[in-house]
Amino acid sequence: MDDRLVVIRVLETAVSQDPAQVAQAEESMKILATKPNFHAMLFDIFADRAVPTQIRWMATITLKNGIDKYWKRSALHPIKLPEKELIRPRLLTMLDEDTPLVALQYCLVVAKIARWEFPRVWPSFAEDLLAQIQAIATDPSLSAARRGIMENNVLYIMHLFVKSLSSRTLVLERQSLRQITPLVFAVLAPIYAERIAQFHEVMLRNQNHISDIATFFAESLPLLKTIRYCIKTLRRLWVFGIEKAESIPAGAQEFYEASIGHQAAFYDLFQKLTLESSSIPDDYQVVLRKIVLLYGKMYIDFQKYHAVRFITMPCAKQMLQWYWLQIAAEAPRMVATPEDSDGACEPIMEPLLIQGLELYKNVVKNFFYTADDNNQLDDEVKRCRQVIDGEILTPDVIAKMAELLMFYYIPLKPKDLERWQDDPEGWMTDEESDFWNFDVRRCAEHLFTDLVSQERDRLAPELAKLVMQTDEGATNDSRSPIEQHFRREGRYAALGLCANDLYDHVDFCKWLGQHRVEESPMGVAKWRMAWLVGKWVVVKFPADQRPHAYTLLLELAQSDELLVVRIEALSSLMRCIDDWDFDPEQFAPFLKPAFECITNVLAKVDMPETRMRVVNFLSSIVQRMQREIVPYAESIISLIPPLWQSAAGENMYQTTILVLITKVIEALGAQSTSLQSFVAPLVRHSTDLTDPAHVYLIEDGIELWLILIRNATALDSSLMELLQLLPGLLQYSTETLRKVLKVVEGYVLIDAPGVFHNNGLAIVEALHALVSDTNLTVRATAAGYNTLNMIVQCVPFEAGGKAIIDSNVLWTAFTFIVEKKEAELALVHHAGFLSRIAVHYPQLFREFVLAQEATLAGTFAKNWVDLFDDVGNVAQRRLFALGFAVAIATTNDGILEALPLMVPVWNEIMSDTGSSLVYFSDVDDDLPDDYGEVVVAENKRRQLLLNADPAHKFDIKHVLADSMNECERLNGADRFHAIVARVDAADFEDFKNQLS
Repeated sequence: MDDRLVVIRVLETAVSQDPAQVAQAEESMKILATKPNFHAMLFDIFADRAVPTQIRWMATITLKNGIDKYWKRSALHPIKLPEKELIRPRLLTMLDEDTPLVALQYCLVVAKIARWEFPRVWPSFAEDLLAQIQAIATDPSLSAARRGIMENNVLYIMHLFVKSLSSRTLVLERQSLRQITPLVFAVLAPIYAERIAQFHEVMLRNQNHISDIATFFAESLPLLKTIRYCIKTLRRLWVFGIEKAESIPAGAQEFYEASIGHQAAFYDLFQKLTLESSSIPDDYQVVLRKIVLLYGKMYIDFQKYHAVRFITMPCAKQMLQWYWLQIAAEAPRMVATPEDSDGACEPIMEPLLIQGLELYKNVVKNFFYTADDNNQLDDEVKRCRQVIDGEILTPDVIAKMAELLMFYYIPLKPKDLERWQDDPEGWMTDEESDFWNFDVRRCAEHLFTDLVSQERDRLAPELAKLVMQTDEGATNDSRSPIEQHFRREGRYAALGLCANDLYDHVDFCKWLGQHRVEESPMGVAKWRMAWLVGKWVVVKFPADQRPHAYTLLLELAQSDELLVVRIEALSSLMRCIDDWDFDPEQFAPFLKPAFECITNVLAKVDMPETRMRVVNFLSSIVQRMQREIVPYAESIISLIPPLWQSAAGENMYQTTILVLITKVIEALGAQSTSLQSFVAPLVRHSTDLTDPAHVYLIEDGIELWLILIRNATALDSSLMELLQLLPGLLQYSTETLRKVLKVVEGYVLIDAPGVFHNNGLAIVEALHALVSDTNLTVRATAAGYNTLNMIVQCVPFEAGGKAIIDSNVLWTAFTFIVEKKEAELALVHHAGFLSRIAVHYPQLFREFVLAQEATLAGTFAKNWVDLFDDVGNVAQRRLFALGFAVAIATTNDGILEALPLMVPVWNEIMSDTGSSLVYFSDVDDDLPDDYGEVVVAENKRRQLLLNADPAHKFDIKHVLADSMNECERLNGADRFHAIVARVDAADFEDFKNQLS
């Protein structure tokens, strides 16, 4: 069968409605995609108009996906150059494609190839595409319909091409964008101006009955589509294609300045059609709306990337004033209700208002318009300030802007109250999100806050007078109740948003005492009161007034209130508890009702985000209240099973639950031992490397495990079963390594023999792999040896000696010191471990050394002693000296030859009369400082281990005397005196004097 027919058959199968056939076609496509000329054949099928449309559409989709995957030379099975040469010359020959779905995919194919080819392989692509645009625009033989189709296709390709170029950051590609910018403006700007003029002519012909004539829509829609594509391309070139004001190409500034009037005209048309006609086609309304908003996107991007040029353009004042006129005109709609007589309770184009508010926000507060750290203004900033202060933000404008925003834009809107009923949790989640520039009220809040912050001296006193009005005084006017409600809501909102700026002008506690929590539409006043307390508690709230805030918030969190009010009350209470000045004793009487409110809200909410917020709040209470939560611990723990079950598959939610349990165990201290069997399955689920959830939960799971072990007084079977996870975790990641080592140490401190009974060898082998890895940092190696040292200290030789021998860790440390390939800073830790072995397992150490060849042992002993000078810790220096003393009781000539080096070390240690306990502490310093009342059981165990350390406990003089006597016994008196004779006479005399 012909290859082309095979591909067509596969494409036919791919558009089948049968899922099995589609899956089979996908597998066939994967095989065909790696064969020569497959993608060129797909283009042939697309270009053949005799092929059914569905197959042509699937061919273009497959071609597009193949270009993504195989066009680059670095791809696994790249498209070869001869095949590319078959495709590239024909790319711009199908611009007259009139099937919308096929044309869309075709444009994407061309743009994707241009993305990879321009400018290195196909440097003339931009010129070729512009030539096609000019030819289509000037060809008199084309019908209007055909010209419209071709123009839309070619302009869409140009838009995709420029969009791709403008997103790149490499110097060559940025230069290429700047190089083609004048060329594109020279072609597209005249086309844009011509289509605007043609659209104006159509408007004039039908100006008296636009909304009633279908022919108007049919004539003007193609023009609008062309205008839209021109704007989409030119706006990006205006922002990203022009680096400096001196390099603005001809036609670019004219396009930008004219766009302000064009936007106003298009918006007026949209407004007229929306309000007067119910028969406007949907596609017409969509295109018109997009055109209006595209101008705004251009202004916002221009302001973002060229702030100085934006404000110094001659048309900046006109554009900003037009936006403010629309904001002011739409203000009454912002607080309108569905019951209003005109029935218009929604703005005509809310995204336009958001654009205007964002533009003003970036004028009010912008880094480029402010003085530097030395309060100096350069020439550019001076020019900007002159324009802003003298023409845009005059005192009168600022006052009117603040009033308009406060009473119309920042109050909660009727649509907010609708969401309170339909989706209260979703509304609260949106309020906490960072996407404020998608909502007109939140955008207005940010503008209002910045305006008051920048104009504090002018606005703060007047704003303080307004917000300090009592509700009775504010409502003695002729306004309707709903108007009075929105004005009061605006004052309340302003009081909270500008808390940091009203600090010196408003006594919030006095205000709170004068304003009662009253009934209002949908509980708005109650929600706002709870919100206000949360805003002011971190700014100015005296300690003696905190109980009043707790009482108010807990009343608003009761079950009979709206869910949004209860959640906001708990959020504000969380801010009170997280505040620096929080007093646990003062909050203690409110602990029980707080837990009741949290439990009731948890039973009511459904969204994981809301549950996470409430669980985090509960964690904060547990952390700040310390031992005060002990009476409620059982109630908190009883919440965990249903919470964990509801969090199935929600990994972020599960992490908050793990953090909560961790805080509870920290607060309970040794009393948490009874929770081991309850917590162990959660630790296993979080840290088991065979469980996919460990990727998200492992850090919090290890933290929980560590806290549980630290506070344990004994180990039950469930915790012992977790030991089998430790070897794998020790090799998992350096990010969690430190805490995993602490877990191992915690186990050893509690029950060293029990831990080593079944799991000792696996743990020591994992630690051996860790300390022998030369790719790890010195700090990681030191941490691994610290754990090994603790094992040697805690585990009797009968229980741990075999694991040390079988794991080969002794030989590894010995080899590192003999070869001396690492830096001294790293070798010290290997030597310290061997010193610890010598002191605690002396028989094992002596047998190991005795088994070594004399030359090897001599090299080891010399390097070992040389490392003594690199040890700074007093206790470690004593440990080295004790290790030398143990080592000398041998018959190995290599070790005995190092005696002259050891004697000066012993003299130094014996002459040191200071206590090493002053310089050394092994109490864990990772424990939280705010748990003074909780005695961490592990700290006691570490202190006991420290007190029993031979480095502190043993009298080194007695040890040395015994070792020298043993050495003389083993080697005989004659040989012993011969060995001692090698020691410097003065050093040996000092040695004998100190021993005596």
